[in-house]
Amino acid sequence: MVDSHVALMCFCMVLTVVLLGSLLLNGDRSSRYTQIFLGMLLSNLLFLGADAISWFGDKRTDAFYSQIGMLFQYLTGYGLLFLYCWYLLGRLDRWGTWRWVRRVVLLLCGIGEGLTILSQWTGLFYMAMPGGGSQRGSGFWLSNVIALAALALVGGGVLFCRKEFSQRERWMALMYVLLPVALLFADLVWNALILMGLGTTLILVLVFVNIQLHRDRRLREQDKELAEKKIAIMLSQIQPHFLFNILGSIEWLCETDPPRAQEATDELARFLRGNMDSLQSTKTIPASRELEHVRCYLNLERIRFGSKLRVEYDIGPMDFFLPALSLQPLVENAVRHGVTKREEGGTIQVTTSQTALYDQVTIRDDGVGFDPQSDREDGRYHVGIENVRSRLAAQCGGSLFIHSKPGIGTVAQVRIPRNGKGQGKENDNANYRGR
Repeated sequence: MVDSHVALMCFCMVLTVVLLGSLLLNGDRSSRYTQIFLGMLLSNLLFLGADAISWFGDKRTDAFYSQIGMLFQYLTGYGLLFLYCWYLLGRLDRWGTWRWVRRVVLLLCGIGEGLTILSQWTGLFYMAMPGGGSQRGSGFWLSNVIALAALALVGGGVLFCRKEFSQRERWMALMYVLLPVALLFADLVWNALILMGLGTTLILVLVFVNIQLHRDRRLREQDKELAEKKIAIMLSQIQPHFLFNILGSIEWLCETDPPRAQEATDELARFLRGNMDSLQSTKTIPASRELEHVRCYLNLERIRFGSKLRVEYDIGPMDFFLPALSLQPLVENAVRHGVTKREEGGTIQVTTSQTALYDQVTIRDDGVGFDPQSDREDGRYHVGIENVRSRLAAQCGGSLFIHSKPGIGTVAQVRIPRNGKGQGKENDNANYRGR
């Protein structure tokens, strides 16, 4: 019986190590929940090891091993209980669960560990027998009651917040509470300590599977969000009215200025090719290539608006990388919502500069401006800005700052950290031709 129990504990230890390795290799170690779960796995490993040592002492009729094994089994058991409750309460933080519950759970586990240490002399929870092995003490029931009280508090939090859970989350949270409660009752009533290590391991396997399912679901949601953002970018950058107006202007130039019409057609082809390529790009691109795309767009808009739209370039350093289509939405906003809203038109300035910390691109217009605190009527404005801001942060650690005053104009500034993760290795083959 002893040998089979030790073998079972070793199997559970191997399974715990596998979970630990998988989480370290594939998990998000920056997540607080992952860190707590790693602590749970380590505590379970120590709990199983202590249980194996205790049974090893029983086999050798060595009271020392039995006493040390039981001591660390109880201590690591309470540590595992606290981390488990902390993990469950952490999942409820989104609903404002009371922090005092965590403090009470910590107090209960602390009391349990204190009484465990006293049991070395009082025999309250357990007693090591002179000839090896151990037996329950007169206050053994209290050790399980302490654990049940901690789980009851967590279960109360789950029930209190049940309306805020989805049906799946509600059942999973209740299962997380009820399974260890069932194990504790089995140990209390039927002396089922042999199943405690196996039970804790299986519960952790269940938690691990749920973590992986949640991770997979989150990745699918992120992929869906990315696809939606790409579609939003495409719709924002290739709008039918823009193409209709440009094609109408080219048609007019074909009759009045054929060479200029040919040049405009070339610019439109470059512009459309740049938009299509960007939808398949997951890496940052050279700043010169993005500026070339901006130039194509502004040249096309100048065909439409003539002298009403003036463009100035002050291009300095371009030895940095940024996400594709991160500048054109800003320039488009300067045209559509800025200078062309003024009867006399205005000027757009595109500038690149460099500091010790950042590479910067500044897009300035002297258009009508807007109040940053008020909502814009055109929802696409916010879609484009938020797309730019999120992609800058995700792909190169960059940031976007926008300052505007009604009647004065708007300044949009992109900052790329000079040691940012997006400063890639792609070759710069673009030829910037500012006009």
